[in-house]
Amino acid sequence: MSRKLNLLIVALVCFAMLLGACAQPTPEVVIETVVVEKEGETVIETVEVIKTVEVEKVVEVTPMPEEKPEGEKTLIVWWSHWANEPSKRTVIEKIAADYEAANPDVDIVVTWWDKNPLRDAIRSTMTAGEGAPDITTFDTSVIEWAEAGWLSDISDTLPWDNFIDAAKKDGVYEGLDGAYKFNIGFKVDMLLYNKEIFEELGIEVPEDFQFTQEEFIDVVKTCRAAGYAGVADAIGNRPYPGRFPFEDALVNLVGIDEFGKYFRGEQTWDTPEARQVLEWVDTLAKEGLFPDSYATMTIDEYHVYFNTLRKSCMLYNPTWYTGRAFKAEDEGGQSPDFHFGMLRYPEMDAAQGTNTLRGGFESGYAVLSSTNHPDVAEDILAFAAQPEYGALWVAITNSPTAIKYDMASDWPSDEVLAELGVEAGMWDWYWDEFNKVYTPMDVGVTNEGRCGEFNDASVQALNEGIPQQLLTVDEAIELLDANLCK
Repeated sequence: MSRKLNLLIVALVCFAMLLGACAQPTPEVVIETVVVEKEGETVIETVEVIKTVEVEKVVEVTPMPEEKPEGEKTLIVWWSHWANEPSKRTVIEKIAADYEAANPDVDIVVTWWDKNPLRDAIRSTMTAGEGAPDITTFDTSVIEWAEAGWLSDISDTLPWDNFIDAAKKDGVYEGLDGAYKFNIGFKVDMLLYNKEIFEELGIEVPEDFQFTQEEFIDVVKTCRAAGYAGVADAIGNRPYPGRFPFEDALVNLVGIDEFGKYFRGEQTWDTPEARQVLEWVDTLAKEGLFPDSYATMTIDEYHVYFNTLRKSCMLYNPTWYTGRAFKAEDEGGQSPDFHFGMLRYPEMDAAQGTNTLRGGFESGYAVLSSTNHPDVAEDILAFAAQPEYGALWVAITNSPTAIKYDMASDWPSDEVLAELGVEAGMWDWYWDEFNKVYTPMDVGVTNEGRCGEFNDASVQALNEGIPQQLLTVDEAIELLDANLCK
């Protein structure tokens, strides 16, 4: 990616962020993570449904409506991730309501899921040939859906000029014609830290917000010696949080373009650079980087572990952190008074990408090829690509968007924000910190589509193996190289 494009992304993302501080409404959400006092100790508890979210199909059950009689409204069923992220629900429901108002012959039913059961349901319904929705959440890594022909080609139906350039490429796969993913959310990898714990332990943050490779090991040692985990990241229901330290360090060491080759399994991991990163994280794991509950703590719980229980010094997380953290405290959100800090990725020895942030895309949407209404489903996504909805996304979710917009003409009015329950200014401190630490940096984006075999090997080696000391560095390299994409 050229520097020009990098700076364009930063300008689009960060300038909008500066003025986009807002709170979330609190619609009823079935899945919750809460913090309670029990026998004198503060603990994490979850309501019963979260315990079954990985085996039950939907988080919030919406009855599947029957098709309307011919001549009446066209029914579009939309399955979406983000059941536990009220701010994103608000944006998508606003888009659906606006589309229905503009198209009174269309009825949109949005059903909210957690990601893993949604994926299972799509696989089941598409394999069975019945019961699938028209629009579904889709992630670039699930390449088998595109390979199986389950997704409609939307390359000619979306207004791509409304998106940052990399948004279309994110849904394009080598060897397949077309583009398959609509992106509304853009993400940037961050490294957060608890300012109070750092002060308590006497850890001084460098003026450039960036520890060296060796200094970061010392930070983790200091944290663990005081009873804190280095980071809160855990893998109880996600196949990637353990990969953040590896992948962000590799971006820092070799730059975004070379990182992409490693990430996609296009080159051997038996190189001095890859070994440097793998051995560094292996050392960090031995010194206490990850929490003791690493293997079981869920994505909602590890946010609470960091921002409410405050049992870790740091947290690696993309900017979609806000979806789970910036909501009502009784739904598992953090206190607005907890003002964490931000760090740049540790500077690796001989780093080539030390001023580079890793950018990419959140979960997006696809139109399933089984739909009876492809034109309408695709038109809904094209409608959602309007600049005003990019601005709304930033204003409501406090996270970046893949849709270009103009602050003067597209930013939602105070009246619209008030109707959606936004309390202006609540998260201003967050954007102040973000702009101070990250805005001066370049944002690099690489296509993340990769073959399933290498994706599985990456999960085993980087998300599970080295972090849990189940694999040595040599064994991890052997596993990764045995499954490189052809």
